[in-house]
Amino acid sequence: MKKFYSLCIAALVLSMSLTGALADKVGDKAKPLNISEWVKGATAEAPVNVTDGKNFYVVEFWATWCGPCKTSIPHLTELQKKYKEKGVVFVGVSNETMEKVKPFVEEQAEKMDYIVALDKENLTNKDYMKAYGQNGIPCAFVINKKGQIAWVGHPMMMDKPLEQIVAGTYDLEAAIKADEMRSKISDFSTLLKEKDPKAKEAADALLKDIGKNAELLRQMVDACYTAGEYDLLNKVLDQLASVDDASAKQVKSIRTQIESRQLSSKYKAALDAKDEAALKSLQKDVLEKLKGDARGLTSFAYEMGMQGDVKAQLSFLLSLLDEADKVEGAAKMMPGPDFFRAVIYYRAGEIAKGDASGDKALSTITNQAMKTQLSDYLKNMKPVEEKKAEEKKAE
Repeated sequence: MKKFYSLCIAALVLSMSLTGALADKVGDKAKPLNISEWVKGATAEAPVNVTDGKNFYVVEFWATWCGPCKTSIPHLTELQKKYKEKGVVFVGVSNETMEKVKPFVEEQAEKMDYIVALDKENLTNKDYMKAYGQNGIPCAFVINKKGQIAWVGHPMMMDKPLEQIVAGTYDLEAAIKADEMRSKISDFSTLLKEKDPKAKEAADALLKDIGKNAELLRQMVDACYTAGEYDLLNKVLDQLASVDDASAKQVKSIRTQIESRQLSSKYKAALDAKDEAALKSLQKDVLEKLKGDARGLTSFAYEMGMQGDVKAQLSFLLSLLDEADKVEGAAKMMPGPDFFRAVIYYRAGEIAKGDASGDKALSTITNQAMKTQLSDYLKNMKPVEEKKAEEKKAE
């Protein structure tokens, strides 16, 4: 349930995980791949040598169980086709077994049309992921023709830097400087976690050096948010909002989400205390402050719908989803308000209404994999007695 909630509606853009000091950095020479077996596109007799200086290379770390990896696979295939004639070679590396990876790759067929390999005793992972402080997949490393690591990040963010690297217009020195700043932000994150008073001074210095670099500012946002340092967070958000219109819009969304999280904490406390007066006041605040934010409204409704006696707060939770329906674009959300309405009805024991809302929600979904996943989740949300009755009827 938590995994599903995280996948579908969890909070926002605070996505960069900061780690300790890095062993390697952008600009360093790439290390050879340690491969136990080649699954597709290469063999032990004709392996890939990412240090040969003959091609550009993209080394991407992934796994069959990783949802975001599955999403990025077709995109990687598109990029491989686009840059094949320009000497770019893509290699997907998994640390799983051949028994798991080969059937998956075969099932993907043309959607996964690049080289696939298995890591040897996690040595490639150590030389790339661990060495560069990356702890989440999918993660891609772009190697230039000088054999240097030129870029590291999520493969869905790779289009522009890859284009520039291939065209020879990529500013590697700027990338190296940004990488050094990421290391400093990592140190700053540690200061925050340790409640070190030097963190404020470090923040001021970082903000001065970072300037208008939105990516680095987002990493500072993550560090401050994770540590619960809201005074510093607001300062960083102010600077991020000044970068451009897109960043300003993002900051507005972040602040709304933070406020929503704080409201949800207060609301949970009022629920636990059965403080009716506080609940009524908070319900009014939630509707007012989340108005116009369909994702925030559905997230709040879902999270509170998983708390305590849903029947007692059913009217309020449904009002949140009704408000979400009014927001432009809400019908295109995945999943949308009807899906969460079904969940809440099931939690309240109103099976027929839950079924109706669930059917309506699923009817708008064209992605079969997503449709199956959401359908299975709704089935699991049905009250136990109802599920037993349906199973008995099916027999």
